[in-house]
Amino acid sequence: MFHRFRFRFRFRFRIGAHHAVLLAWLVAAGCGDPDAPEIARVTGTVTRAGKPVPNLTVNFMPTEGRPSWGITDEQGRYELEYNADYKGAKVDHHKVYVVFNAASLDADVSGEVGPQSLTAEDRQDIQRKYGSEQTTQLEVDVTEDGQVIDLKLD
Repeated sequence: MFHRFRFRFRFRFRIGAHHAVLLAWLVAAGCGDPDAPEIARVTGTVTRAGKPVPNLTVNFMPTEGRPSWGITDEQGRYELEYNADYKGAKVDHHKVYVVFNAASLDADVSGEVGPQSLTAEDRQDIQRKYGSEQTTQLEVDVTEDGQVIDLKLD
């Protein structure tokens, strides 16, 4: 008889704990900032003439609000960050501009040449066309979470 009581108590406690966790989750879900914008994760690859462009900061400027940014790796891949807590970009229309990082400029000075390197003319052309929010013609729409936006800097 003691064993039967113990089983029922554990069963009831587990159901009670389950409901408590569910209730806490529902309360926490409703405690977010109601004024926070919808953020969607965005990844992609930046290329020029079909080759990846490494060490480039990619900036997404929404119509209104905080911009997002990401840095391309050796394969030209990037993932946007909205802030320290959230990866992605605001769901909105964005102007996109790019800035070369010091690491990519150092490669020119060192004379390293590789399949992913760009000529000085390529760098100047990219900087002239896409190097500021005012001059860039790149515009994209961030519409859904997990979106892949590949950028061709040709």
